[in-house]
Amino acid sequence: MIGIDLVNNNRIALDLERLANRILSDLELEEYNKFNSRKRKIEYVASRFASKEAIYKAMGKNYGYGFKDFSILNDKDGKPYVKSSLNFNFLISISHEDDYSIAICEII
Repeated sequence: MIGIDLVNNNRIALDLERLANRILSDLELEEYNKFNSRKRKIEYVASRFASKEAIYKAMGKNYGYGFKDFSILNDKDGKPYVKSSLNFNFLISISHEDDYSIAICEII
């Protein structure tokens, strides 16, 4: 099962703090608050939004989970991974280019 989502970062920038608090889990908010650059904060929120939308698309059903039920974190090498209480194995990839962030998720 595969899902993909593309986000225009400018949409996120319009209401950054509200969206950060709505979309990010507690673990993600900890990381977000470490960034000093507004551009990096926008990319972070946009990529987490795209990642979570890609997860929902890959799942193919409404499992009743929200944005905060998934944490998109990075390992020591910077590779993103999904932390959740669901019994799924998620593969995730994220990229940024100019005004866009994209994520793809595969559930294996």
